[in-house]
Amino acid sequence: MLITFADTLKKHPCHFTKVIHNHITVYGLIQLIRSEVGVQSNTISVFSDKTRSEEAQLPADKTLEELGYEGGEWFRPVEQIIFYDYTSEFNECPILMSDYYFTGSMEDLRL
Repeated sequence: MLITFADTLKKHPCHFTKVIHNHITVYGLIQLIRSEVGVQSNTISVFSDKTRSEEAQLPADKTLEELGYEGGEWFRPVEQIIFYDYTSEFNECPILMSDYYFTGSMEDLRL
C-alpha cells in the first residue's frame, strides 16, 4: 500500500494485493512493486507501518520471514499490509511539479 494515500484513498491504482511467499527478500518485493505499479523511481522504500520512520524501514537484504512476517498455506495466506513509498527524481520540471491535479484547475498550470 502506498503510504501517501493509505489513509485517504482505499482504492488507489498504487495499492495492490498479491500472494507472495515469505521467503522473498525486501529487494525482491521492491522489484515486484516496481513491476505491479509501474513506478520508475530508483528510491522505493518498504515499511512495516505508515510512519516512514527509519525503524519501520525494512532492510533490502532480509527476507520477510527473517523480519517476522508469518506465512500461510497458498489457499489460506496470512494477510499482511506492507507499506511502500518512493521519491520522484523529477524535481526541475514545472509540469511534473505542478499541483493542478489537486486543485482541479488547468489555470494553475503556468510555464
